[in-house]
Amino acid sequence: MAIAQMNWGRMKHAPDDPRLSEFMASLDEVYALAEAHPGFIWRIPDDAAATGLAALGYDNRISATVSVWTDVHSLRDYTFNSLHGTYLERKSEWFEVVDGPQLVIWDVATDARPDFAEAFAKLDNLRAHGDTPEAYGWPKV
Repeated sequence: MAIAQMNWGRMKHAPDDPRLSEFMASLDEVYALAEAHPGFIWRIPDDAAATGLAALGYDNRISATVSVWTDVHSLRDYTFNSLHGTYLERKSEWFEVVDGPQLVIWDVATDARPDFAEAFAKLDNLRAHGDTPEAYGWPKV
């Protein structure tokens, strides 16, 4: 077993806006660090992410990542204890405040490759029912 996660946000500006240039320029490095992090298994590639979000009707200001990890501890370590955490602390510079959860986690098989439709359905489940075995936020540690 493994876990999948989706995190998402609505950027304050279009991706090509100069006010997002620092954030956009960091993505390759941040994703490379994720892919090299212990516990990382897979993520939706960048080109497929844009296409997948557009297919669901989301505009280019929605930023989302779906990935699969061996366990929640590896995901948590990457999220908060790497360069990703440094940028996460600055999210208010680049992202709007949104209602509801911006992260959803669910259990999957190690070879699972969830898409955005599944991920947003899990997010809807979390919004509607709170933490359940089907979809949850950060477990309490």
